[in-house]
Amino acid sequence: MRYQIRSALIMVTVGMLLGSGPALAQSAACKADLTGDGVVNFGDLAVLKSVFFQSCPTPPRFEDRGKTVFDHQTGLEWEKKDDNGGIHDKDNRYTWSTGIGNFAVNPDGTAFTVFLAGLNAGACSSTSDGTTESNQTDCSFAGHGDWRLPKFSELKTILDCSNGAPCVAPIFGLTQSSYYWSSSSGADLPYYAWGVYFNVGYSSYDYKSGPNYVRAVRGGL
Repeated sequence: MRYQIRSALIMVTVGMLLGSGPALAQSAACKADLTGDGVVNFGDLAVLKSVFFQSCPTPPRFEDRGKTVFDHQTGLEWEKKDDNGGIHDKDNRYTWSTGIGNFAVNPDGTAFTVFLAGLNAGACSSTSDGTTESNQTDCSFAGHGDWRLPKFSELKTILDCSNGAPCVAPIFGLTQSSYYWSSSSGADLPYYAWGVYFNVGYSSYDYKSGPNYVRAVRGGL
């Protein structure tokens, strides 16, 4: 019985290596001698196990795509900030709503009308005479026109204080150690929006009328 089991396993091994067929030539079967001892045996099966069931290295969670950072865990693609004085400048702050105090409710502040509008339909390159090329239709950031403010739950996924302030992975680059808006309004207090303090990793809410920092996102699982 032991010999029959061994023979069956050897044939399975050979089939995995060489493919099945009506018959396997002896010379071909010898290719399954992975240990090089002149016999196709259980030692060869151990080699197969080490090959087929070896541990693979875990790929990094974040991928730097130049202008953006892609999170393979959540499927979110995040804007990277710079220090060039433009729409991506790390020092820019934006309002959530144009209202004042308790009347600031609607998403019509500069975070939406200036920042996101600029990312999703930004200024096209100009011609030599200063006019915009009329045939250019894709003027959006990094080739995508669906940038938005992150939900509160999404913004918290990049919160990481393990390297100190700012509480975000170094791959994100320039980040203010301060409060960043999310798109999530307060359930009972609609004139507040939730956000995250990237200086200490604290989550809270603020009046939508006040200017705060933003980081755009797109996609998601």
